[in-house]
Amino acid sequence: MSLIPRKVHLIAANLVRIEAAFLASLGIYLVVRTLSSEVQELDAVIAEIVFLFVGSAGLFFAGRGFSQQRYYGRGATVLANLIAIGVAYYMIDGERDLLGFTLGIFALATLIAAIAAVPNPSNHQGTTS
Repeated sequence: MSLIPRKVHLIAANLVRIEAAFLASLGIYLVVRTLSSEVQELDAVIAEIVFLFVGSAGLFFAGRGFSQQRYYGRGATVLANLIAIGVAYYMIDGERDLLGFTLGIFALATLIAAIAAVPNPSNHQGTTS
């Protein structure tokens, strides 16, 4: 039975890493797009690029936490995917149904995997009473 929790951790880690790769690729796209075209508000685009790369790094390390069965990846993953579900709602509301449903389903699957991936107490590093 110990194989099932390990699989849940691997599923959560892989889903979070896919999200991290997506955010990084979106950041790279914005860098290339910014350098190859005229930008109206450069400061807003730079802030968005920085946000995408920082978010990507955070999700990458959250995925690392899942693969090591640690606690530190769960909170960031749950928060990021709750935000993504809200974004998906507004995409659907803005008549971008395909993108909204795709994002919403992926975010919900990752959220469920993150909640289901309860860390192994033997890997917890901290004080014990």
